[in-house]
Amino acid sequence: MRLVHRRAVAAATLVCLAASVGSAVAAPDPQTSIAAPPSTAALVQQAERIVAAGTPGVVVGTRDERGRRTVVAGTGDLRTDRAPRPHGQFRVGSVTKSFTAVVVLSLVADGRIELDAPVARYLPGVLPYAEPISVRELLQHRSGLSDYGDVLWADPELVARSRFADHEPAELVGIATREPLQADPGTEFGYSNTDYVLLGMLVERVTGNDYADELERRVLGPAHLRDTYVSGHGPWLRRPAMRGYEAVGPTARLTDLTAYNMSVAPASGDIVSTARDVNRFYAALLDGRLLPDRLLREMREALPAFPGFDYGLGLGRTELCGQEVWGHVGGVPGYGTYSFTDPRSDRQVTVVINQGMTQSAAAEDAAYALVALELCGDPAAG
Repeated sequence: MRLVHRRAVAAATLVCLAASVGSAVAAPDPQTSIAAPPSTAALVQQAERIVAAGTPGVVVGTRDERGRRTVVAGTGDLRTDRAPRPHGQFRVGSVTKSFTAVVVLSLVADGRIELDAPVARYLPGVLPYAEPISVRELLQHRSGLSDYGDVLWADPELVARSRFADHEPAELVGIATREPLQADPGTEFGYSNTDYVLLGMLVERVTGNDYADELERRVLGPAHLRDTYVSGHGPWLRRPAMRGYEAVGPTARLTDLTAYNMSVAPASGDIVSTARDVNRFYAALLDGRLLPDRLLREMREALPAFPGFDYGLGLGRTELCGQEVWGHVGGVPGYGTYSFTDPRSDRQVTVVINQGMTQSAAAEDAAYALVALELCGDPAAG
């Protein structure tokens, strides 16, 4: 969770990556059409570059003119050297925030939440500050709230020791609100998992139902995401694509953290899915099948977050090969996810690695290069 902030910054490097990864990716002129989608062999080759940079395993799911493809590289289990399962499940991390934003905006469409209403209207007494913070400001990470993840996940050893710790949302918000606001609400972008924990609490208060039930009714069911669920307090993955690892301790030994109690990230990072389901979700969202047009437009009104990277309501935007691409990234113990969609070409890519918080900068760059390869295309593919 703490390192997701760094990963969001790295999303801004997509533009230059398209031109810098050598013959594997050659960015077309922004004024021309994008190149042909890469061959399956090219996708595998780039996935292997991620492994060569130190990450044990990779799963990649794409959708383009060649259809839907899933490829893997490396190992999904360091004990057995088994390959990753292409259609297995993983923790999507902060990609969860896009799902949560859709649930909240669906409730806005129903007239049960107002985007610009203060959070205190729905959760009285939860925030101790005099300054009002709106629902929109939570969705857009402009609340000024501290991130409790900076305390609970401050280093890999703490992450490993706390793998079975149980948490409640109010406790997590309480950790964050021990600190003063980091900025006046609405004035600047400040990535904070606390924002989305509060949004999950808001959904439950307004509906009287569990967040997971509302997610099923408003997102998973309509988008036909049969392999996606909220892990909640249960630490086990039902059908893991690969074991999840982090480099822990002075020797940076890769430690298996596949089992993890994700109550530490309710509504901000606790969804489990597959590469194909994540692509299906963003396709349904950006095609207008999950929200009314006016609210999808609100979601896509992105403001500057980092150089070259803007953030809307639970949705990130950058420019790649002259095209706007949308999506999110996430990192939780054992898993890192990079998912982007180009609505104009309908190309999609979700890259999953089984090292979410301690992967090398080279592995991260190679993952973004794979995103660029898929969305920009590969002139060598013809």
